[in-house]
Amino acid sequence: MHTFLRLFLQTALLMTAGLSQAAVTPPKPNIILIYADDMGMGLLGCYGESLVKTPNIDRLAEQGVMFTRCYSSQYCCPARASLLMGVHDSHSKSYSETPGGLVITAEKQGWSNEEFEQKAARRAGIKPTPQEVFLPEMLKKAGYVTAQFGKLDWGFTTWHGELQRHGWDHYVGYMDHVRAHGYYPSFLWKNGERLPLEGNTHADAGKTPENYSQGATEKRRGNREGKVTYAPDVMLRETLKFMEENRKKPMFIFFSTNLPHGPVDILPAENVYAGNPEIRKAYANASGGNKECGAAAEEYASMVDKLDRQVGAIVAQVHKLGLEKHTMIIFASDNGHEIYYRTDKGRGRGLDYHGGVVDKNGELLDIFRGNRGKVGLKNAMVNLAGLKWTNHEGGIRVPMIVSWPGTLPHGKVCHGLVANYDHMATFADLAGVRMPEGKDAVSYKNMLLGKPGKLRDYIVIDHTIITGDGWKLTMKNGQWLLFQISRDPEERNNLAEKQPKQLERLQAIYKKEAGSPRKDR
Repeated sequence: MHTFLRLFLQTALLMTAGLSQAAVTPPKPNIILIYADDMGMGLLGCYGESLVKTPNIDRLAEQGVMFTRCYSSQYCCPARASLLMGVHDSHSKSYSETPGGLVITAEKQGWSNEEFEQKAARRAGIKPTPQEVFLPEMLKKAGYVTAQFGKLDWGFTTWHGELQRHGWDHYVGYMDHVRAHGYYPSFLWKNGERLPLEGNTHADAGKTPENYSQGATEKRRGNREGKVTYAPDVMLRETLKFMEENRKKPMFIFFSTNLPHGPVDILPAENVYAGNPEIRKAYANASGGNKECGAAAEEYASMVDKLDRQVGAIVAQVHKLGLEKHTMIIFASDNGHEIYYRTDKGRGRGLDYHGGVVDKNGELLDIFRGNRGKVGLKNAMVNLAGLKWTNHEGGIRVPMIVSWPGTLPHGKVCHGLVANYDHMATFADLAGVRMPEGKDAVSYKNMLLGKPGKLRDYIVIDHTIITGDGWKLTMKNGQWLLFQISRDPEERNNLAEKQPKQLERLQAIYKKEAGSPRKDR
């Protein structure tokens, strides 16, 4: 009898332990990837911004993991192609960069949806092979319902057939990334059909000129004809609706907003930084005291505020639906910072620009220091070199924050090396599916959880090699540039001649990867 009781109790304890384990093991999580447009680390409070407040994004960092060594491409198309394909952007003939502006032409010439579809498909260059697997396609096969909102895919022009091929169940947004530079399109695309936006009449979506001459602010703010409905509001509304309707299914949501990409434009009622004393004071000496540039800077800050509030709305919807412990939210950006509130932003392109004083008069090119960031092991503020459109650190090192309450640690700072194309491998891990063959992605799941795992030896971004042990190699104007960015994140000291062994090591990787064919081709 005693033996029977002992066996019974042991069996009961094992069953109880199994139930307990099942209760704490998270199910296949919802994945929400929020992808900002042209947002450097320095624009976020959690990475050191002081003028512009980003409380909702900062809260994600407080409740999750903030990365300091995440890299993406120097502009939107290769960044988004890499992300959705799980491969680096430096392969030969890996993806097509289609010309933009086709939707603008379609509206001006009155094309039907079918005409647009045919002409857009004819613009395509490289066609995906049958074995190519895209990120949403992979997750769809894993049982996820997939949706994209904002700048659709990588463009610059996409179409319904391509979006279906990539695995999207649902989408709302811009098929033309050139048109996405305006915030008041007459329509967005929703699952192959046109979604009209009330009161909007501009074929180019009401794109604002980057003009800061006298009277430019009055013209920009005062001329509201045909500019009534702000497209990001519609895309957010559609996102929240999708979450409500699909709350009982595993969801993958790619919120690929065009905020805060310029030219600057915000609804007058939401220009919350208009007349902001801190910005006005900071701009007193900037651009020779050009008030027009200062006014544009205020509007740009309001666009960042708008994005932050939209992030807050998505998080609030997750909580409202009771999904906070079953949802991982990733905030990232397609590339580094761009200056949309000056006419001389080209001065920020080179290695000689570090976000600080640019002339003998003590003038700041960028009052927000958007290319700055907390990047060192001591989390110190660093002025990175360059801006968007460069492969300097300010152009390709981007923010990345991951939050998953109940599963990930709070307030952790991760210095591990990550590339934007690593999302695919990580999401495969989370979804419990095998990673497709021929990809470059490496999962960062163990980094998130603080578990031991194989770290990256290197990543490849824009014909640039960045190693896990802190070295960076690229070529410019026929010259090798070698930096030890673990000690010199500002890229001030080219060590190509002083470190021949390191140069040789990284040159071997460069020659292997830059311009290489895809592994599955």
